Amino acid sequence: MKIRDYIKINRIWLISETIIFIIINCILYSSSNINKSFLDIMYMDILILLIMLITFTYGFRKEKKKFTDICKCSENTNNKINDFYLNVFSKILEKENLKHIRIEESLKNNINDFEDYITKWVHDIKINIAVVDLLLEDLEDDESQKIIAQMEQMKFSTNQVLYVTRANNYNLDIKSEEVAVCDEIKKAIKENAGFFINKNIEIILDSEGFNIISDRKWIHYILSQIINNSSKYTNENGQLHVFSKEDSKAFYLHIKDNGIGIPKEDINRIFHKGFTGKNGRTRTKSTGIGLYYAKKMCNNLSIDLKVESEEGEYTEFILSFYKLADYYNVTPMSH
Repeated sequence: MKIRDYIKINRIWLISETIIFIIINCILYSSSNINKSFLDIMYMDILILLIMLITFTYGFRKEKKKFTDICKCSENTNNKINDFYLNVFSKILEKENLKHIRIEESLKNNINDFEDYITKWVHDIKINIAVVDLLLEDLEDDESQKIIAQMEQMKFSTNQVLYVTRANNYNLDIKSEEVAVCDEIKKAIKENAGFFINKNIEIILDSEGFNIISDRKWIHYILSQIINNSSKYTNENGQLHVFSKEDSKAFYLHIKDNGIGIPKEDINRIFHKGFTGKNGRTRTKSTGIGLYYAKKMCNNLSIDLKVESEEGEYTEFILSFYKLADYYNVTPMSH
């Protein structure tokens, strides 16, 4: 135990003593019935300070002894005082532990109920979207095409709801398996094809096939989120280039567009939760959630995700799949 800890514990007492000290001085100085010479007041001050110092020292030594006894509990189990402290603290900790367990169980139940509701809602809304798609299938005018484009965005957004709900509890919904990254890229591009077609964006896929050990659906989510982000911030008649590299340490997947780029002041914050940046506020109704969860899941799966960009020129996401990554961090589960 240090003196500053003791001062912190007894700060109210110290404040009260200080106030008393000031009041006594004021009374002594203002009273006309006593000799108010400087020496008399100084003498009184010394007495008061001496008493305060004695009291402070006594209290500190007493508390320090208690603290030392508690610290020695684990070293001397035969000491009755130490056993008493151990029993007291054990009961306190046990009581607090039970309290926190009950709170945790209540929170888990509430979260599970909410996740069940969200999952049901998403599946219900996807049925409604599918019905609208069927009704729009035979229409070819410009207005119907705009509606179809919005429906595609709704499909993407509803799927993201499911992923975001699961991302907060990913360790209960994960499966380690061999994943062909190139196949997942193709699926992610297909999932976002409507966005690229509407803007006439050229896609160049120049990625050699490589396999990793990870969770397939989360890899798909990460790739789909990055590719969707590129479709938002690439202008009409733009280009998306997907290619891969390899060295002795890792496979590197590059997803590069020639879109509007990211301002220098925003690039270090694009993975922050809720951050939309200048582009998100001016061009799209961005929520700042997609890339945050993509980065979060990359961290959970031992994948490195970085971004390089130059405003008005390009944006490039680089995913590093390390060959010697500790995949035991990913909890294998069977479905």
